[in-house]
Amino acid sequence: MRIYKSLVLAIAGLLTLTLATVGNASPGPDLLVGSRETNSILRYNGTTGAFVGAFVEPGSGGLNFPTGMVLGPDGNLYVSSAFSDQVLRYDGDSGAFIDAFVATGSGGLDYPTGVAFGPDGNLYVSSRFTDQILRYDGTTGAFIDAFVPTGSGGLALPTIGLVFRPDGKLYVSSGGSNQVLRYNGTTGAFLDVFVAADNATSSSLRFPLALAFGPGDDLFVSSELSHRVQRYDGENGAFISTFAFGHGLTDPIGLTFGPDGNLYVSSAGTDRVLRFDRTTGAFIDDFVPHRSGGLRSPGALLFMPA
Repeated sequence: MRIYKSLVLAIAGLLTLTLATVGNASPGPDLLVGSRETNSILRYNGTTGAFVGAFVEPGSGGLNFPTGMVLGPDGNLYVSSAFSDQVLRYDGDSGAFIDAFVATGSGGLDYPTGVAFGPDGNLYVSSRFTDQILRYDGTTGAFIDAFVPTGSGGLALPTIGLVFRPDGKLYVSSGGSNQVLRYNGTTGAFLDVFVAADNATSSSLRFPLALAFGPGDDLFVSSELSHRVQRYDGENGAFISTFAFGHGLTDPIGLTFGPDGNLYVSSAGTDRVLRFDRTTGAFIDDFVPHRSGGLRSPGALLFMPA
């Protein structure tokens, strides 16, 4: 009887420990998706893709057609509001509106798209209709300068692709010229055309949008008008392959590599977020199904910190 009782107690203790471990397991970081047509930022479970809720409520702070978004050094969320020519700031934990970090039209800002914080701690914003990259004080939001002047290097209609790389260079998607351009990350001086315009070597790159450096440090680019994600050599920009396409991928906008290492792509034309294998580009699933949570015309993607 004593042995039986001891065994029961041991099993019960083990079960309690197991349940406690499961209950305290840290969930993966959630995924934020810019829902452009509903003027909101929606939140999805980063493991299952289930809708969690509106992280930024529709129109909060005057949000009007959210394009790019980035987490700042202060832990808050910065969102480019294209139709109001602003960059808005929201609490990084609650999504509550804080302020218009970059005021309407500051420095000539016209249809902001990409947003990124540079190595100097300042905020850089792509101004689509002035063909510039503008720089703002990373603490106050005050305009500093046109870091990349109008049309430098052939920049035309810059999109959400705006990436500072550890090599000290700034990579910019030039939608109007079907290129990815490279600039000095300190001075803004034009360096070169990193990915060439639509031709055999770039395999139908048409209106490039988001940029992400992924496995092997290669560059992945969403090509909106050819409905695919292209892969390029991260050292010389040479075309490698059409990495992801089909399975309903239409008008791909945002892309990011998730905590699981796989590639997530927003399909604006079908109101979904698709997931592709990080190595082969094979389709995995509709991570965020059609219009889940009211998603309409999804754009930028961002995984929250763990």
